[in-house]
Amino acid sequence: MQYKLFSENEITKIYQTSIKLPPSYFNKYHVVPDCPVKSWNYKWSDRDCPRIFTILDFMEWVVKYNIKPDSLACTYPSDPELEFLTYNKITLVEYPPNDLHTINYKEQFDFFLFNQTIEHLYNPFLAISNIFNSLKPGGYVFTSVPAINIPHSTPIHYGGLNPMGLGMLFKSCGFDIVEIGQWGNFRYIQHIFNSHSWVGYDTLNINGRIENEERNVCQCWILARKPL
Repeated sequence: MQYKLFSENEITKIYQTSIKLPPSYFNKYHVVPDCPVKSWNYKWSDRDCPRIFTILDFMEWVVKYNIKPDSLACTYPSDPELEFLTYNKITLVEYPPNDLHTINYKEQFDFFLFNQTIEHLYNPFLAISNIFNSLKPGGYVFTSVPAINIPHSTPIHYGGLNPMGLGMLFKSCGFDIVEIGQWGNFRYIQHIFNSHSWVGYDTLNINGRIENEERNVCQCWILARKPL
Protein backbone atom coordinates (compact mmCIF):
# COMPACT_ATOMS: atom_id res chain seq x y z
CA MET A 1 0.00 0.00 0.00
CA GLN A 2 1.13 3.55 -0.73
CA TYR A 3 0.68 5.60 2.44
CA LYS A 4 -0.83 9.07 2.39
CA LEU A 5 1.41 12.07 2.96
CA PHE A 6 0.30 15.34 4.53
CA SER A 7 1.37 18.96 4.43
CA GLU A 8 1.99 20.93 7.61
CA ASN A 9 -1.30 22.79 7.06
CA GLU A 10 -3.17 19.51 6.68
CA ILE A 11 -1.59 18.13 9.86
CA THR A 12 -2.56 21.27 11.77
CA LYS A 13 -6.15 20.98 10.52
CA ILE A 14 -6.32 17.31 11.58
CA TYR A 15 -5.10 18.29 15.04
CA GLN A 16 -7.60 21.10 15.40
CA THR A 17 -10.62 19.19 14.09
CA SER A 18 -10.03 15.60 15.25
CA ILE A 19 -7.37 15.45 17.98
CA LYS A 20 -7.62 18.54 20.19
CA LEU A 21 -10.37 17.85 22.72
CA PRO A 22 -12.44 20.52 24.51
CA PRO A 23 -12.08 21.14 28.27
CA SER A 24 -15.45 19.49 28.84
CA TYR A 25 -14.01 16.16 27.70
CA PHE A 26 -11.49 16.13 30.54
CA ASN A 27 -14.16 16.87 33.13
CA LYS A 28 -16.92 14.49 32.11
CA TYR A 29 -15.67 11.43 34.01
CA HIS A 30 -14.06 12.99 37.08
CA VAL A 31 -16.82 11.23 38.99
CA VAL A 32 -16.46 7.71 37.64
CA PRO A 33 -19.73 5.89 36.78
CA ASP A 34 -20.40 2.41 38.11
CA CYS A 35 -18.71 -0.37 36.19
CA PRO A 36 -21.03 -1.71 33.43
CA VAL A 37 -18.84 -4.72 32.51
CA LYS A 38 -20.55 -8.01 33.33
CA SER A 39 -17.38 -10.11 32.86
CA TRP A 40 -15.65 -7.90 35.46
CA ASN A 41 -18.47 -8.54 37.94
CA TYR A 42 -19.49 -4.89 37.58
CA LYS A 43 -16.41 -3.75 39.52
CA TRP A 44 -13.57 -1.48 38.41
CA SER A 45 -11.46 -2.52 41.46
CA ASP A 46 -7.87 -3.19 40.35
CA ARG A 47 -8.37 -2.91 36.58
CA ASP A 48 -5.70 -0.78 34.92
CA CYS A 49 -7.14 2.69 35.27
CA PRO A 50 -6.94 3.92 31.64
CA ARG A 51 -9.08 0.99 30.49
CA ILE A 52 -11.98 2.36 32.52
CA PHE A 53 -12.11 5.50 30.41
CA THR A 54 -11.51 3.59 27.17
CA ILE A 55 -14.62 1.52 27.87
CA LEU A 56 -16.74 4.53 28.84
CA ASP A 57 -15.88 6.33 25.60
CA PHE A 58 -16.40 3.18 23.56
CA MET A 59 -19.89 2.68 24.99
CA GLU A 60 -20.79 6.30 24.21
CA TRP A 61 -19.49 6.16 20.64
CA VAL A 62 -21.22 2.89 19.75
CA VAL A 63 -24.53 4.51 20.67
CA LYS A 64 -23.69 7.88 19.09
CA TYR A 65 -22.93 6.32 15.69
CA ASN A 66 -25.48 3.49 15.97
CA ILE A 67 -22.80 0.88 15.32
CA LYS A 68 -24.30 -2.59 14.86
CA PRO A 69 -21.88 -4.60 12.72
CA ASP A 70 -23.02 -7.71 10.91
CA SER A 71 -19.49 -9.15 10.72
CA LEU A 72 -16.97 -8.44 13.49
CA ALA A 73 -13.27 -9.25 13.79
CA CYS A 74 -11.63 -9.30 17.22
CA THR A 75 -8.10 -10.10 18.37
CA TYR A 76 -8.97 -10.97 21.97
CA PRO A 77 -12.14 -12.89 22.88
CA SER A 78 -12.27 -11.46 26.42
CA ASP A 79 -12.22 -7.80 25.36
CA PRO A 80 -14.87 -6.14 27.55
CA GLU A 81 -15.86 -3.87 24.66
CA LEU A 82 -17.50 -6.88 23.01
CA GLU A 83 -20.27 -6.70 25.60
CA PHE A 84 -21.41 -3.37 24.14
CA LEU A 85 -21.58 -4.41 20.49
CA THR A 86 -24.45 -6.14 18.72
CA TYR A 87 -23.21 -8.35 15.88
CA ASN A 88 -24.17 -11.48 13.93
CA LYS A 89 -20.82 -13.08 13.07
CA ILE A 90 -17.45 -12.91 14.83
CA THR A 91 -14.02 -13.92 13.53
CA LEU A 92 -11.27 -14.35 16.09
CA VAL A 93 -7.92 -13.00 14.87
CA GLU A 94 -5.98 -13.85 18.02
CA TYR A 95 -2.18 -13.86 18.30
CA PRO A 96 -0.86 -16.52 17.99
CA PRO A 97 -1.44 -17.95 15.42
CA ASN A 98 -2.58 -14.77 13.65
CA ASP A 99 -0.27 -11.83 13.05
CA LEU A 100 -1.65 -8.43 12.04
CA HIS A 101 1.45 -7.94 9.89
CA THR A 102 0.40 -10.83 7.64
CA ILE A 103 -3.42 -11.17 7.80
CA ASN A 104 -5.05 -11.16 4.39
CA TYR A 105 -8.79 -10.61 4.64
CA LYS A 106 -10.45 -8.72 1.80
CA GLU A 107 -13.38 -6.50 2.77
CA GLN A 108 -14.90 -9.14 5.05
CA PHE A 109 -15.69 -7.16 8.22
CA ASP A 110 -17.89 -4.28 9.31
CA PHE A 111 -15.92 -3.74 12.53
CA PHE A 112 -12.38 -4.60 13.66
CA LEU A 113 -11.71 -4.51 17.41
CA PHE A 114 -8.17 -4.74 18.77
CA ASN A 115 -6.89 -3.21 21.99
CA GLN A 116 -3.50 -2.70 23.62
CA THR A 117 -1.74 -4.07 20.55
CA ILE A 118 -0.07 -1.28 18.57
CA GLU A 119 2.81 -1.05 21.05
CA HIS A 120 3.57 -4.68 20.18
CA LEU A 121 3.70 -4.14 16.39
CA TYR A 122 7.14 -3.65 14.85
CA ASN A 123 5.51 -2.22 11.69
CA PRO A 124 2.20 -0.65 12.73
CA PHE A 125 1.68 0.96 9.31
CA LEU A 126 1.64 -2.46 7.64
CA ALA A 127 -0.69 -3.91 10.28
CA ILE A 128 -3.16 -1.01 10.12
CA SER A 129 -3.13 -1.21 6.31
CA ASN A 130 -4.05 -4.89 6.55
CA ILE A 131 -6.93 -4.00 8.86
CA PHE A 132 -8.02 -1.31 6.39
CA ASN A 133 -8.09 -3.93 3.62
CA SER A 134 -10.07 -6.33 5.82
CA LEU A 135 -12.92 -3.86 6.29
CA LYS A 136 -15.83 -3.27 3.99
CA PRO A 137 -16.24 0.36 2.83
CA GLY A 138 -17.81 2.25 5.72
CA GLY A 139 -16.49 -0.27 8.25
CA TYR A 140 -15.17 0.83 11.65
CA VAL A 141 -12.05 0.01 13.65
CA PHE A 142 -11.42 0.64 17.34
CA THR A 143 -8.20 0.34 19.29
CA SER A 144 -6.40 1.73 22.33
CA VAL A 145 -2.68 2.18 22.92
CA PRO A 146 -0.43 3.46 25.72
CA ALA A 147 1.23 6.82 25.24
CA ILE A 148 3.47 6.12 28.24
CA ASN A 149 3.85 2.78 29.97
CA ILE A 150 6.18 0.35 31.67
CA PRO A 151 7.97 -2.23 29.50
CA HIS A 152 5.84 -5.35 29.11
CA SER A 153 5.83 -8.47 26.93
CA THR A 154 9.44 -7.68 26.07
CA PRO A 155 11.10 -7.98 23.66
CA ILE A 156 7.85 -7.64 21.69
CA HIS A 157 7.28 -4.09 22.93
CA TYR A 158 8.29 -1.20 20.69
CA GLY A 159 6.82 1.97 22.19
CA GLY A 160 3.59 3.92 22.37
CA LEU A 161 1.67 6.73 20.67
CA ASN A 162 0.14 9.99 21.82
CA PRO A 163 -3.26 11.02 20.38
CA MET A 164 -1.71 12.89 17.44
CA GLY A 165 0.53 9.96 16.59
CA LEU A 166 -2.41 7.56 16.76
CA GLY A 167 -4.55 9.76 14.56
CA MET A 168 -1.85 10.25 11.94
CA LEU A 169 -1.13 6.52 11.83
CA PHE A 170 -4.73 5.80 10.86
CA LYS A 171 -4.97 8.78 8.49
CA SER A 172 -1.78 7.67 6.77
CA CYS A 173 -3.33 4.25 6.15
CA GLY A 174 -6.45 5.73 4.56
CA PHE A 175 -8.89 5.90 7.49
CA ASP A 176 -11.10 8.80 8.51
CA ILE A 177 -10.91 9.69 12.21
CA VAL A 178 -14.35 9.49 13.82
CA GLU A 179 -13.36 10.02 17.46
CA ILE A 180 -10.19 10.21 19.56
CA GLY A 181 -10.08 9.81 23.34
CA GLN A 182 -7.37 10.03 25.96
CA TRP A 183 -6.75 9.68 29.66
CA GLY A 184 -3.86 10.19 32.06
CA ASN A 185 -2.64 11.86 35.20
CA PHE A 186 0.62 12.41 36.99
CA ARG A 187 -0.30 10.19 39.93
CA TYR A 188 -0.75 7.25 37.55
CA ILE A 189 2.63 7.94 35.92
CA GLN A 190 4.33 8.05 39.31
CA HIS A 191 2.67 4.81 40.42
CA ILE A 192 3.51 2.74 37.35
CA PHE A 193 7.18 3.71 37.40
CA ASN A 194 7.51 3.32 41.15
CA SER A 195 5.87 -0.10 41.23
CA HIS A 196 6.54 -1.30 37.66
CA SER A 197 2.99 -2.58 37.59
CA TRP A 198 -0.28 -1.19 36.30
CA VAL A 199 -2.38 0.87 38.66
CA GLY A 200 -6.07 0.26 39.23
CA TYR A 201 -9.13 2.27 40.13
CA ASP A 202 -8.92 1.44 43.84
CA THR A 203 -5.47 3.04 44.08
CA LEU A 204 -6.24 6.27 42.22
CA ASN A 205 -9.81 6.79 43.38
CA ILE A 206 -10.17 9.81 45.67
CA ASN A 207 -13.75 10.08 46.91
CA GLY A 208 -15.07 8.76 43.62
CA ARG A 209 -12.94 11.14 41.52
CA ILE A 210 -10.04 10.40 39.16
CA GLU A 211 -8.54 13.37 37.34
CA ASN A 212 -7.95 13.33 33.58
CA GLU A 213 -5.05 15.72 32.89
CA GLU A 214 -4.75 16.70 29.24
CA ARG A 215 -0.99 17.17 29.27
CA ASN A 216 -0.24 13.97 31.18
CA VAL A 217 -1.77 11.58 28.66
CA CYS A 218 -1.03 7.92 29.45
CA GLN A 219 -3.31 6.12 27.00
CA CYS A 220 -5.38 7.06 23.97
CA TRP A 221 -7.89 5.35 21.72
CA ILE A 222 -9.49 5.85 18.35
CA LEU A 223 -12.66 5.04 16.46
CA ALA A 224 -11.87 5.29 12.76
CA ARG A 225 -13.79 4.47 9.59
CA LYS A 226 -12.90 3.23 6.12
CA PRO A 227 -14.33 5.72 3.60
CA LEU A 228 -17.37 4.65 1.59
